[in-house]
Amino acid sequence: MRCRRCGHEAAASDKFCAECGLFLRDAHADARLALAFSFETEGKTREARREVERLLDASPDHALGHRVLGAMKAQQGLLDEAIEHYRAALRCAPAYTRCHYDLGVAWYHRGNMRESAAAFRRCLELDPHFTAAHYRLALALFHAGELDEALEQFERSNAATPEFLLARYHIGVIHERRGDRAAAEREFLRAVEGGVGEASSLHHLENLRRDERDPG
Repeated sequence: MRCRRCGHEAAASDKFCAECGLFLRDAHADARLALAFSFETEGKTREARREVERLLDASPDHALGHRVLGAMKAQQGLLDEAIEHYRAALRCAPAYTRCHYDLGVAWYHRGNMRESAAAFRRCLELDPHFTAAHYRLALALFHAGELDEALEQFERSNAATPEFLLARYHIGVIHERRGDRAAAEREFLRAVEGGVGEASSLHHLENLRRDERDPG
């Protein structure tokens, strides 16, 4: 950690700069985060962001602060800035599982499926039971055209959370793309029955049945 006043390189455990005596950490970090969350709950986005920025000015290696600010940036659609804050958080805390997940989501919305999948893989390495990451990884792989592994991850997601019907829908789409009409119809039907008429699955199911009636 480098002192922002004199540039002296301090140890991570140092509270004060040995050269100029500057307090290196924000003594009110928890209070600033609490205030930021309070502002955000009240819809005061600018004030919330300002508190987290003040925290990071004083404690630039505060992993939670970077993740919180990254989430705020992501909500504003500022994905590049969000990604930089998530990366900063992970430099401070490489095993921050939730931050790997958030980074994967940001990369996904940024359209970079390779980086998105890498972030979700790391999340699952740290916590294999992070079921949402299985679904998100499957989506990234699906859009990258890696259907075999996407199918495996959708199946894992469905096994853990069978009530989440979008996984079942995507399983049906993969079978449909492979030309396995019977398997695709089976999966779409399950999604429709489970979701009381899940619209996307119903649309695909009707198309499959129409094609069966009129193959030419």
